Amino acid sequence: MFARFRRKKRFEALTDEERIGRYVYLLNTLPASVIESAHATAFKDLPAERRREMFEQLRPFLSDKERDAASDDPTVLAKLVRRAEERRAQREAAANAPVPAAVATDTLDPRDPRDAIDSRDLLMRNGMAGIVSQNFLLSAAVITYFSVGGGSVGLAAEPAWIGESYDQGSAGGFDGGGFGGGYDGGGFGGGFDGGGFGGGDAGGGFG
Repeated sequence: MFARFRRKKRFEALTDEERIGRYVYLLNTLPASVIESAHATAFKDLPAERRREMFEQLRPFLSDKERDAASDDPTVLAKLVRRAEERRAQREAAANAPVPAAVATDTLDPRDPRDAIDSRDLLMRNGMAGIVSQNFLLSAAVITYFSVGGGSVGLAAEPAWIGESYDQGSAGGFDGGGFGGGYDGGGFGGGFDGGGFGGGDAGGGFG
C-alpha cells in the first residue's frame, strides 16, 4: 500500500509536460495489449460526456460488430485508440520508408477517413492528455508489465524513471500485490512506433 502511495505521489509531482512525455514513450514501446488495457483504466475517470465526444471522433475505427456499442464505454474507447495508434504507426512507417513498399501503398488509402484522425492530437485538443497520462502511468496493466511481466526482464535498458517507478526492488517501487492476476507481460509484439505529442521524447518532454 505504501509503495503504491509513494508511486502515485511521485507521478503527481511531475509537470504535465513530463507526464505526457512519459506516456508517449510508453505508447511507443509497450505491447499493444498492455496499452489497450491501460487506456481502458485511464478513460474510466474521464467524464462520460468527454468519452462520448472522443468516441464520435474515433468512429471510423469501429468494427461492424461495435456499431451499437455504448459511446461512453471506456473499454470500447480503448480499442478504438489502439486501432488509431496502429494506423498512426503504419503512416509513420510508410512515410519513413526509403522506397514506399507495395504493402504500404495498399494499406494506406488517401481517401480513408482513419488517416485524418490522430488520437494523441484529440487528447491534446480536448484537454484530456494530462489526466489520461496520469491514469495510464498508474494503471495496473503498466505496473504489472514492468514489475513482474515481460517488461521486468529489460528494465536495465529502459530510462531511469521506469525502474524508479515500477521496479519491485527500488525505493517506492511496485510492491507486487493487490492486482489479482493481471498481465503476464510475455508473448506480445512490440509497441507503436509513431511520434509523440508534437515530438515527445523518452526523457519526458514534448514540444
